[in-house]
Amino acid sequence: MRGREIGLAVLPPALWGVAYSIAKPAMDNFPPLFLGAIAYAVTAICLFRPFGERRTPLWAVVAAATLGAGIQSALIFNGIAMVPATTAVLVVQSQVPFAVLAAWAIGQERMNGRRIFGIVTALAGVALVVGMPEAVGEIRGLVLIVLGTLSWGIAQAIIRAKSRDPGGMMMGMMSLIAAPELLVLSLFMETGQARSLLTARPLDWVAVAIFALGGFVAAYTIWYSLLRRHRVDQIAPFILLMPIFGVLTASIVLKERPTPWVLVGGLVIMVGLLLVVRAPKDRIQAGIANP
Repeated sequence: MRGREIGLAVLPPALWGVAYSIAKPAMDNFPPLFLGAIAYAVTAICLFRPFGERRTPLWAVVAAATLGAGIQSALIFNGIAMVPATTAVLVVQSQVPFAVLAAWAIGQERMNGRRIFGIVTALAGVALVVGMPEAVGEIRGLVLIVLGTLSWGIAQAIIRAKSRDPGGMMMGMMSLIAAPELLVLSLFMETGQARSLLTARPLDWVAVAIFALGGFVAAYTIWYSLLRRHRVDQIAPFILLMPIFGVLTASIVLKERPTPWVLVGGLVIMVGLLLVVRAPKDRIQAGIANP
């Protein structure tokens, strides 16, 4: 990866870390699935081009949208609504080993002892955070987040293997599918959608705008553009930056103070992730020469 691409790769985790933390108070007004539907609808409006020529197989677009947007968002948004933003940002990092595992399963990555140990370590860190109810408040929310990251990881492997379109176009097509999926789920599983639109304060709409435009339109356009050109294990390490931005945002904006157990669990997750995504030098050089 060249310097410019490394700089671009820093932006998605920064945007996600800020957006997920900012979205937390908005979920006090908007039902989580309904908020996700709004975010994907905004993304579809911004990125979908109805007359663009699609080169990615339709089944791959639908699968990636359902797994990496619809199901993932349904699980993670509901999970975030139940736990502190700081804890959510840390546990979301389990998406990295899941993405590497999924890429290995479909033949996009190689697996070795170091990676297996790293995956076990990262998941042990997640278990440490989840297993401390006095630190996280609601274990059910964390389980939902972990399941959502698993769904997202599978989608990343599909996109890496089958995407043939620019990142913005890919995200636009996925959002067009994910928005109605989440709206239908919201109508069946939630209440108060109309009331939330009427009672939302200006700050709530600012949070929605930051969440949709920053965490979806901008972040995923960059992310899928990079994922199209580089292996999962080259791009995944940058997700490790997300907790830095997320915890800082939650501390400054939401006045959250993570407990020692949450920080210890987060550190274990980071160590495991570093083992997962740190490729040998010869493979890194080969990836740069043949992205």
